[in-house]
Amino acid sequence: MRITKKTAPWPAEVVEKGWSHGRLPAPADADWSDFARFWEDLPPDRYVVREHGTTRNRRLGQLLAPAGSGLGMERMAHGVFYQSSEVNSVYGGQRRTFAPIADEVYDNPCFRAALEHDLGLIRRIEGEDGAWLITVHMIRITATGSDSSAPAPEGRHNDGHDYVIMHLVGRDRCAGGHSRVYRKGGGRPALEHTLERPMETLVLDDRTMEHEVTPITPTDSTYAVRDMMIIDFERAESHAFALPRSA
Repeated sequence: MRITKKTAPWPAEVVEKGWSHGRLPAPADADWSDFARFWEDLPPDRYVVREHGTTRNRRLGQLLAPAGSGLGMERMAHGVFYQSSEVNSVYGGQRRTFAPIADEVYDNPCFRAALEHDLGLIRRIEGEDGAWLITVHMIRITATGSDSSAPAPEGRHNDGHDYVIMHLVGRDRCAGGHSRVYRKGGGRPALEHTLERPMETLVLDDRTMEHEVTPITPTDSTYAVRDMMIIDFERAESHAFALPRSA
């Protein structure tokens, strides 16, 4: 999957505005088909309950980009995902454990290209080659019949990281899912947009911006699907965990 500067989000925009929108090309070949098909194998998110107004399936994986490694990344042992209750009013304060991302996903060329693009973008934004903890969320939101389903039950929020990059993998028979981006504490949205094309991407400086996504509903009263790959970047030195040794 070749990334072109003309369509991808721009680091300079993130520095200037706190966000950037663009698209990474999604090639019509077997690699992309295999990549998109991984979202058919996401187990239910067991932390979601009916009262949250959402149906969500999910897998999670973490990698380390060591300082001085360029675009090199190391897979980390599967662990927990934690957000404070101040950051996440619905799920914060819990040490959540999700099903791991499968080996074949890490080996997929489209997955690797997206991660390398995103790490390169973050390194260009920061202008240095420090170590980054990278958390990858594979998420599917579904809605059935006349019911709606909220991609983000917590509403307008930030995620408690340094940067968040959101890639649309696909949507089917889906109305809604309208993204809004705000300057933290601001009133009017800085961006209102519906991600519709595969690998349409939002990049957010999570320290200065907030975001929300409206609920989805089926367009034909049957079944709606919205698949996302969300990648969090956090400075590794700010995270209290033991860094793996390089192989």
